[in-house]
Amino acid sequence: MLATRDAQIRELLDEATLDDAALRRNLRDIRRINALLGWTGFAVRALGHAIRTHYADGFALIDVAAGSADIPLALARWAARQGIPARIVATDLSPQIVRIATEQAAHVPSIAVRQMDALAPPYPPGSFDIALCTLALHHFDPPLAVEILHNLGRLGKQVFVFDVERHPLAYLGVIPLTRIIPMDAMTRHDAPASVRRAYDQRELRELALAAGLRDAQVRVGFPFRMVLTARGLATT
Repeated sequence: MLATRDAQIRELLDEATLDDAALRRNLRDIRRINALLGWTGFAVRALGHAIRTHYADGFALIDVAAGSADIPLALARWAARQGIPARIVATDLSPQIVRIATEQAAHVPSIAVRQMDALAPPYPPGSFDIALCTLALHHFDPPLAVEILHNLGRLGKQVFVFDVERHPLAYLGVIPLTRIIPMDAMTRHDAPASVRRAYDQRELRELALAAGLRDAQVRVGFPFRMVLTARGLATT
């Protein structure tokens, strides 16, 4: 079943409008999964290394399709501990999700939450040091995924994309995880669906190549978290 990407299955999170209480529970579950599996720490370590290496005097980062902004929040806390000035813009298309993310980040001055279409970002090329996308690329079929990757490369000097790897063990593991730990019905549906919709390493490399990203590299961190790093299109 997982030899090829399942482009037919849909995640409930992609619906145009959602019950607010169910959405809040689902976003809470995503934050819990990211924390429990170490995915939040994995992202912060990878981003932190790049920031210390290239932007130790301060950085600007845009997170495209940021959800409830748990990764930007974790990164903002890390930057504050390191004494590194941060300007983080967390974006999402859904006005419902933007409202929730705004609540989550209300007391973090280094984060601004904005509604934005990942396919039509309003910022000029090279506006940010880092363009980030976490757990969102698999929501898009290849032509749109390539467009989003191209937009990330246009926005940032460096590109980071984190997503789940399509792997049988990831699929088999996520089902009991979302049931042993009580989670919302929306999460129990979407979590395995996201693995079935996800790309594998080869496919992600091909998408990056089609998007024109430079020096693109893909690796997998345990458990089943892919990271794509690349240079932005405006860099020399």
